[in-house]
Amino acid sequence: MFYAYDLSNLVEMKFFNYLFLFFLLTVFTNSVNAQENPESIKNDTITLAQAYMNLYLTETYFDTLDRDRISKILAFEKGEIGKINNRSFITNNKTLFNFTQSLFFYLQTKQITTNSKNFERNTLRRIKSVFDQAIESYNSSDIDDVETFLKERNALYEMINFNQESNNNLNDAIWELKSELNSLFVEDIYPDFKRIFYKAKLKNEFEFDSLTYFSKLYDMPLSMAILENELRLDIPKNKSNFISPNYTVDNRLELISRYMQLKYLATSEKRIPRNFDTDILYKNYGYFMKLLGFEDDEFIKKELNPTACDLLLRQLKSKFPKDESDGILNESFSMVLSPSIAEPQMYFFPNPAPLASASSINANFKPELATLNQVDLFLKGPLENAGYKNQLHYYYDLDGFALTTSLEKFNLNGASIPSKERFTENLGGDGKFSYFEIFKSIFFDVESEYRMFAFIVASKAASMSNQVMTISFAEELLKNSYDSLPEVLKERVLANKTLSIFIYHFHQNDIGQVPELDLSGKLTVQDHLRSARINQIIQ
Repeated sequence: MFYAYDLSNLVEMKFFNYLFLFFLLTVFTNSVNAQENPESIKNDTITLAQAYMNLYLTETYFDTLDRDRISKILAFEKGEIGKINNRSFITNNKTLFNFTQSLFFYLQTKQITTNSKNFERNTLRRIKSVFDQAIESYNSSDIDDVETFLKERNALYEMINFNQESNNNLNDAIWELKSELNSLFVEDIYPDFKRIFYKAKLKNEFEFDSLTYFSKLYDMPLSMAILENELRLDIPKNKSNFISPNYTVDNRLELISRYMQLKYLATSEKRIPRNFDTDILYKNYGYFMKLLGFEDDEFIKKELNPTACDLLLRQLKSKFPKDESDGILNESFSMVLSPSIAEPQMYFFPNPAPLASASSINANFKPELATLNQVDLFLKGPLENAGYKNQLHYYYDLDGFALTTSLEKFNLNGASIPSKERFTENLGGDGKFSYFEIFKSIFFDVESEYRMFAFIVASKAASMSNQVMTISFAEELLKNSYDSLPEVLKERVLANKTLSIFIYHFHQNDIGQVPELDLSGKLTVQDHLRSARINQIIQ
């Protein structure tokens, strides 16, 4: 499927422009290595060129395109790009290949962000995970400001309009979106920083590891230069063709962190190193006050008022007289400066859950099962017996867990499908898209049904949003999951358990079409459970 655009009338075309293909094949055939498969290279070239143009134009006209259409384009191109697996071709075309990948992940991030009605932490973490891939792919394209598009004439680049302008457009778009996400990430952890701040100010409890933990959630390096008796001032970096995967703490988070470090030094009973430099300490205090002068946040102005800052300065002067550095043991900061433990990856099922084809709520579920591990074993039994072994995915959700099955192909009449054809990782075109299939689809409708079960066990019923589950989102969920119930949940006991079941049924009209969620309501949860032979779960 090729999506063609025109400024006056954006129209969707199902087949390629044959004149374009003729020229494209002519251009690229001349560059094929004698040792490589010419037919494979031709196909990969066509696929990559088409994907780049579709995605670049989608990025250009994103704000004017229908959201459903964007979803179809992304799902289709994900499948198409996934077919390019010739290592030699990818290496020889790494700039265009990685740039196209970056376009895809950028658009996926933009789509999730645009469609999100709230930005809870699990949603933001998912957004960041996708956007990280956009940045990584862009950096991997190794585009040089001057050389990439000028060092030699590239007929393919010229034909598909891959040039410095398209690079500048994506570069600007990524930087702009990164800035927007940075603000969302900061707002998410700001309440945690406030809570930790109060412990330091009111109770002299300094949880620096917690500050680091929350900043690391979004890859925000948090300086501990004051504790380390160093003077490090952050200098903003100019935009370039390398985009850092790190985000930045804003002035409010920086002020809270610096205040806590200064207060710790002023009030802690721990002795300090003999070579501690008080000049650096007071320069850091001066920089702290300079940052404070630029801040208009109400919380900061209230808590770090002149009285609080004067008290902090008096405490510092009492413990660190000017031009004196009596000090003492090197182990004084051993607790604070010990390496922090890397945060384990955590996967969450969306809350509220995406809109489903069918759903049911089962209150007072299996009261005789005490722990979540027992509940998991109960659910796994019927599922594995019905062919879902090694096809189960786990997530944190509410105060319990979510369990989903892999996307599976199924028959509406309940007839069995061979295991090797039943489960799929990609639905762009049933994994077998070819030019022959395009030709065949002219004459025959090739319909397919896919579904994913989601079981959520928690104290209360899981809610459902109005945001429709898409194939691309389902695939992303399955990719970012655990293959078993997390250990920390296994012994958890819930006084009352509710089982929420969501069925995501996708209908595919024909080969090459993106499957869409079936919201007809023709099949109930019981119908799906029965056809999958797992209806004993709620009996």
